[in-house]
Amino acid sequence: MTFDAGKFEITNMPVNWNALVKEHGRMIFQTAMRVLDNAADAEEVVQEVFLKVISGNQIDRIRNWGAYFRRLAIYAALDRRRRFRQEHPHSLESLATWNSSPFDDAVRRELAEHLRSVIAALPEREGAVFALRYFDQLSNSEIATVLEISTGAVAAAIHKVRVKLDVVLSNSSKGESQ
Repeated sequence: MTFDAGKFEITNMPVNWNALVKEHGRMIFQTAMRVLDNAADAEEVVQEVFLKVISGNQIDRIRNWGAYFRRLAIYAALDRRRRFRQEHPHSLESLATWNSSPFDDAVRRELAEHLRSVIAALPEREGAVFALRYFDQLSNSEIATVLEISTGAVAAAIHKVRVKLDVVLSNSSKGESQ
């Protein structure tokens, strides 16, 4: 699925929104896709991001549109994932399989469910740092720029998430449930 900037044309605004949509819309869409793995939901995130910026009164204060849009996209996508998790506690997206046994599929689904539970329960900053680091492959300094926090705060959040995931993985490998 690709991003179609034409769907998001905006007129009568104080800044050149169409240029911003063309320049950053694809990045917002791809960021949301990495978190949500669903094109329709990712397109809704793009709409949410642009609507939030349009309806806000911070346009004059935005210095780095790319970082600002990426931050909004991460938060919107994580919020959407959390809402889905709350509305569908036993629903799992389809997982890629490659000639695996039913046992392997069951183990993979169970592990994915544990990981989704932990990720959905993360505080907002930790969830954003996790998504930017592992879905968008950004460096600590890039994450710090996007979230407007220090690189130390990024490193601390990554460490906290890793510890939480280690506990989940350890418990899963022992057959315990979280």
